Parts: sequence; structure tokens; C-alpha cells
Amino acid sequence: MRRKTKIIATLGPAVASFDGISRLVEAGMDVARLNFSHGAHSDHAQHLEWVHAACDKHGRSVAVLQDIQGPKIRVGTFPGSSITLEAGDDVTLLPGEQEAARGEIFIKYLDCVENLGPGDIIELLDGRISLEVSSTDAGIRATVIQGGKLRDRQGAAFPGLAVNLPAVTDKDRTDLLAGVEMGVDMVAASFVSGADDIRDVRELAGDIPVIAKLERTVAYRALDEIIREADGVMVARGDLGVELSWAALPRVQKDIIARTNAGGKLSITATEMLESMKESHRPTRAEVTDVANAVFDGTDAVMLSAETAIGKYPIRSVEVMDVICQEAERSPELHLLKEDMFIAHAARFPSAIAKAAVEVTHNLGIPNLACFTESGSTARLLSKYRPQADIIAFTNNEPTFRRMAGFWGVRPRLIGRHDTTDDLIVAAGEALIAEGVVEPGEHVVMVAGIPPNQGAQTNLVQIHRVGSGLKRT
Repeated sequence: MRRKTKIIATLGPAVASFDGISRLVEAGMDVARLNFSHGAHSDHAQHLEWVHAACDKHGRSVAVLQDIQGPKIRVGTFPGSSITLEAGDDVTLLPGEQEAARGEIFIKYLDCVENLGPGDIIELLDGRISLEVSSTDAGIRATVIQGGKLRDRQGAAFPGLAVNLPAVTDKDRTDLLAGVEMGVDMVAASFVSGADDIRDVRELAGDIPVIAKLERTVAYRALDEIIREADGVMVARGDLGVELSWAALPRVQKDIIARTNAGGKLSITATEMLESMKESHRPTRAEVTDVANAVFDGTDAVMLSAETAIGKYPIRSVEVMDVICQEAERSPELHLLKEDMFIAHAARFPSAIAKAAVEVTHNLGIPNLACFTESGSTARLLSKYRPQADIIAFTNNEPTFRRMAGFWGVRPRLIGRHDTTDDLIVAAGEALIAEGVVEPGEHVVMVAGIPPNQGAQTNLVQIHRVGSGLKRT
């Protein structure tokens, strides 16, 4: 059984070598995440180079995802690098990021929070520490509701409140230009609040697909417009779980994935999926269930963060994720073709062709579905209809070849240019035979655009008997 749900692994010190990254690729990493909140450009460029070399070694396609930082709201610094807050303590909050005196906490961008007033809650350290605003008459005063140890530059959030900040900072602009020069395959945009933020990122990223990270309640409210503008959506459960009620997060996750899939876009589930494996050789049973439920929800990809970046067992974490996903995919309900499902606001004709092709594989029990694509959109649409058949996506475009590694159920392949669709279909059939995917005489459903090499929309479905020239059935 081939795993269809894709695995994103974050690169970092735990795998900072060609051997470490090569082992991640061998273990099943489909997308390598470069977290630009940490590390120098030279480090990321080296990691990307190692990813490409590892792909050549193992004969695999792996996409590289650049994750830009965005305007992270953080506390400033403290004498001794930390303070301990007790429930009932009163503190003064100040805008900035300098060192605080006793009884003070600086918060970067505090002056950009709109309508902050008495009764509002401020969450620090991913919600482990909570403050309640008591007064804004002469400066902002707050009372500690839930205490704890707060270290330098840890995160802050203002649930339910708008923060008047651009999604793209000067650092992000520099990072995006560097990512374009390096040749990243996708960009994850942080702190988005609406479609305009995606457009701002796209101006710098060019034709590189942009994934919107859903971290804020304001972004969740604007989900439909974000889905229309972005190429995918990431359920960033860390920050989103602070902004929302933690009890509501599972329901919201399901909703985001369902609406993203219905929009024909890439869906990613992230944060703390195998968190215990930073220190442990095996996951908790709750983590196994969490990953499996994301697969049941219909996510295209699941993401590992600290587990592979700084954890003790980075390779083992990918192997465990692989096993969990495969076991979850044994559920027959994952592959039930929904008769009323139609991705209407995508390109309607290609979407109809993609759905028809998947129905053919279901009805005839054909295990392989091949498509030809220059941009990857045909493969993505086929993927969204969740066929039981394997999707083998042929392209002559190397960036597309890498990007398709992140699409559910898609196995990317490079193919040379051909003058006619018939020649392309025959060449693909021969390649599948040579690879051992099919035997001569087997049927493969082929999906293509006519004429080839001209960016034509998908407009052809053919049941082709491989190894039989142009003979069709």
C-alpha cells in the first residue's frame, strides 16, 4: 500500500547534514520546510541543496516550503532573561521590546492592538500564561490570571482583537527575495488576515504557490476569500489554538480542511502532531489518534515541526508518521466518491474532466490514473476527488515536478516533451512499464490537455492499454 497523505518535515539542527536530510527523504519526507524564523540564508540555501542532492540519490521528488516569519508579537527582555508571574500580580504593559523593569512587561506591537480595554485577555507563552487588562486610563495595567515563568522574547496573543499590522515585514521581504533566488517551491505566509495579505506575498514570490497559515480568528472569519486567493491553507494549530477556545479547535480544524478541499486547494495540518517524540522514541496514543483524525478529516499533508528540526528522533518521527497515515488510509470511507461533490469555482471544464476520470477508475477498478500537466493543476484536481487509484503525474517542468510532491496521492514523474498527445500517452505507458508500475496489456486511465505543450486546459480522458501503441479501448 502506498501512502497518499503527504508528510512535511521541518529542517533544523537535528538533521543539518546531507546524511540527515538524505535519511529524511528515504524515510518518506515529501516536503522539506525551511523555517525562516530561525537560521541564516546561507543555512537554508545549504539545506535546499542537500534536499535536491538527496532526491537525486533516492530517485524521489521532494518540494521545499519556505515558511516566512511574519510580524511575530513577542514580549521584550527581562533582567536575568526571565521573570516568574504569580496569579494576582499586577503588571504594567508597554509597547516595545526592550528590557523591562520590575513590574513591567514590554510587548512588541502592543500599540497596534485595536480597541484593547478592561476585561480583554492577553495570552503569553502559547496560552500557558494569561493576563486580564484591568485599566487603560494611565497606561495599560493587567492582572495575572494564570502565572508561570516567562522568558525573553516569548510569544504574545490578543484573542478576538484586531492587530493593525502588515502581514509582510521588511525581514519577510528580504527572506522572500532570497527564497526566490534559492529556488524554493512553495511559500507559507504567516499572520495573514485576508486575501490582500496573500496578494502582498505573491507580489514578491512571483509564480511560487502561496500557502496561507491560519493562525488568527480574523483569518478564520475571512477563510473563504483566503481560499480563493491562496494555493493552500495550513491549520497552524499553535497560534490558532491560543486565539480560539482550545475546545473549539478540533471542530475548526475539520471546518478549515473541508472548506479548503472543497475549494480545490492544498490543506495542511500542523503543530504538535508528534510533540512527545522530541524526547521519546515513540508517540503517545493521543498523538497517534490526532494524526489519524487529520487523515480522516481529509488533510492533504501533515507537518512535523520541532520533532524533526530539534528533536532527538527526527528520522523515527517521519517513519512513525508514515505508518500512522498508512494505517488511517485503510479506512474505506476515505475513498468514497461523493456524487454531489464538484469543485465548481476552479476551472470548471478541467474539474469536470478530473471527476469523470476518477469515476472511471472507481467503476472499472483501474488502479492507475496518469495525467499530463505543466502547472500541476490537473494533478491537484484529480487529487481533490480522492481516487483509490494511484495518480502518476507526468510533467516536463522541474518546479512542477517538485511541487506536486505535496499533493495527496500524487506520484510526480518527469517526461520529455512530445509533439502530439498520442506520442505523450505512448511514452508515458512505456515509462510505467519500465518502472514496473504496470504490466504490458494493463489499462491506465490517461488525462491530458490537447494540444500538448501549450498550457491547454484538461480536456481529454482516455482508457489506454499500455504497451499496445495507440490502440485504445
